[in-house]
Amino acid sequence: MAKVKKKCCRSKPKRCKSCPVVHLRLQKAGAADLSGKAYQKAVKIARVY
Repeated sequence: MAKVKKKCCRSKPKRCKSCPVVHLRLQKAGAADLSGKAYQKAVKIARVY
């Protein structure tokens, strides 16, 4: 994962990959165990507003 920023920039149409909100959503989804296409799909879902 990318380095987590301190504050969300609220970039649209999707949040950036280093957003703290995206990081929290990936933690809740258990993305640490995922790899490959499953991880990319989890990131895609986590970035949506």
